[in-house]
Amino acid sequence: MAEQKEFVLAGVVMKQQLSGEETNGTFSLFENRSGGQSKTPIHVHANDDETLFIIEGEMQAVISGKEQTIQAGESIFLPRGIPHQLMNTSGSPSHYMLLCTPSGFEGFLAEGGHVKSPNEVVGPPTPEDIERLKAAAPKFGITLLPAW
Repeated sequence: MAEQKEFVLAGVVMKQQLSGEETNGTFSLFENRSGGQSKTPIHVHANDDETLFIIEGEMQAVISGKEQTIQAGESIFLPRGIPHQLMNTSGSPSHYMLLCTPSGFEGFLAEGGHVKSPNEVVGPPTPEDIERLKAAAPKFGITLLPAW
């Protein structure tokens, strides 16, 4: 098993559990934590699907403009080609698993996010974080849509 790196992207701590290298490119698996205020941009994946399973707390998902809340014990599928956004605006922590199929999201995470420092307090993304995310997205088939 490879080292489980922790990254920060859009205010979420993402711990890589399995990489595409470990799954022959089939999928990537991440354990994610949000402190209570996180939001991804509205975006579309051209190459991969995402599945979330909420362990603790809740997340809001906006899929093709329709919002829904996913709570502990629930899952949601976010197919490629469909605009979506994930948010935790509850003020309470959330803990969830993210399955990306096929693998490849870990490359975006490494380039568009950053490795979490040991004592880093994660908050909203800085302007530099946003610019890094915007620069990396097209390289990995991710289109960021306006309104973020």
